[in-house]
Amino acid sequence: MENNQVGSLIIIGTALIVILVLVLLFLEVFYQTYLLKMKRKEAELLLKTSLESENNERQRIAADIHDGVSGDLNAVRNFISILLKIETDADKREMFTEINNGVEAALENTRLVSYKLMPPLLEKAGFVPALQDYLDRINKTSEAKFVLNANEFKYEIPQDKAYELFRISQEFTSNMMKYGKISICNMQLQEIEDNYVLQIEDDGIPYNFKELYATSKGAGLKNISSRIKVIEANFEQILQEKGNKFVISVKK
Repeated sequence: MENNQVGSLIIIGTALIVILVLVLLFLEVFYQTYLLKMKRKEAELLLKTSLESENNERQRIAADIHDGVSGDLNAVRNFISILLKIETDADKREMFTEINNGVEAALENTRLVSYKLMPPLLEKAGFVPALQDYLDRINKTSEAKFVLNANEFKYEIPQDKAYELFRISQEFTSNMMKYGKISICNMQLQEIEDNYVLQIEDDGIPYNFKELYATSKGAGLKNISSRIKVIEANFEQILQEKGNKFVISVKK
């Protein structure tokens, strides 16, 4: 009888120890999973904060260039125009003309830098006009042709998402012109169910985004990936024998 009781106690004790060990293991796994989740959230928050700070700094610098440097250069240009009107000496007029040409070139450069930092149309008119204007500028200087099809898109994308989509589009077009050897790129913007969907397709050298991202030392693909994470977009590459096709879906 006593042996049976001892045996039962041993079994119960062993079972309790096993249960306790399993509970401790479960708590350890739960804690590690929770810790990993918190670290991931912290990293995402840090990334979002970093990109928001970059956006704010770009806006500030663009405004400083537009209001400060451009204003000073315009004042110099106006002063030179006055000198040209009153100066009669040919040598001095030639010198003033050369200075004026230099000021005009500097003004154009400041406008270009300010535009690259923060396209004014993005804030004033929204994503579609800003992207169309950007592609029009590229088409004037590039052998490749960039086409935006957004005629049926009648929605206003929130500015935070519009900004990131614009920068993503810039990174893709920049990579195409540098490495892709493309002749044409088609971009299409649609509203599908509860998503804004941007499709980017080119006829350049095919590549696998994920594989290249893992081995690339450049910032281009990493910037694209970071900005996609910030706006919590879904990113898909449709692999093809010729060219590349990417689909970015952003929740409204």
